[in-house]
Amino acid sequence: MIRDHGECLTDETLTEYLEGGLDPAVKGASEVHLVACEECRNQLAFFMHVLQPEVTPEEASALQDIVAEWDKKTADKRVPERRGFPSFLAALTAIAAVLVIGLFSAWIVRQRSAEPNSAHEVVQLLLTQTRPFESRMAAQPYRPIVQTRGSDDPGVSYPLLAGEMTRLSANSHEMGRFYLLQKEFARAISYLEIAERETGAGAAVHNDLGVAYLERGDRSNLEKAGDEFLHALHQDKSFAAAAFNLALFYEHTNATAQAEAQWKRYLELDPKSDWAAEARGRLQGLSR
Repeated sequence: MIRDHGECLTDETLTEYLEGGLDPAVKGASEVHLVACEECRNQLAFFMHVLQPEVTPEEASALQDIVAEWDKKTADKRVPERRGFPSFLAALTAIAAVLVIGLFSAWIVRQRSAEPNSAHEVVQLLLTQTRPFESRMAAQPYRPIVQTRGSDDPGVSYPLLAGEMTRLSANSHEMGRFYLLQKEFARAISYLEIAERETGAGAAVHNDLGVAYLERGDRSNLEKAGDEFLHALHQDKSFAAAAFNLALFYEHTNATAQAEAQWKRYLELDPKSDWAAEARGRLQGLSR
């Protein structure tokens, strides 16, 4: 959803913004960009007309007056007229582009409480929309695994959100989780290994690094995954995500008896949640 040069918003993003189709995290990042980018504000103003092209005779007369005033004040600085559009629409586009700055500034102040205020919130928001794999990241809300054919693109503009993560001063653990959601396992592991070496790294860091190792799928990382889940549980015996993932690890390594025992231990920690219902189903599957 970013232009090829990696800076400006695409026409698709701008129209989805106007139609209310962007998720809150992408919407917030788009607004930050719009405040800073004159080119995108001009394009947004143009789409405001494309989506609402009807102009009454009274509005047309008023706009002609605006055009006259605009010509006097702007001279050669006017926004170039787009082919096929009346001059008053071109002028209105330019006027709207100027007004967008103020409108967005005020709107962002009013809506900031509803937008992600930290890199952690961005990741958590993404986790409410998608479950990228069967294993479980720390603090991940439950979503069922959906098997779909073709592309599993969740429709999220990750390049745009990467800029938002930087703006929100994401730490190594948060960046690792961000890339883990995209299944960019090499980058995720790089960040999470840094986070693991930092003072105070807790069970969540070990769990998420274990997820990255497990989901990457190669044998050399598979054993490391089990070690990370055990490390997380050593730090916090009640850390449900690591207990869940350790049972998955035993399944992946064909250690059926250990997997059954671990699923039972997990259900002792968490007997009632949606995750528990999934764990119970996997346990029953092993017994068949």
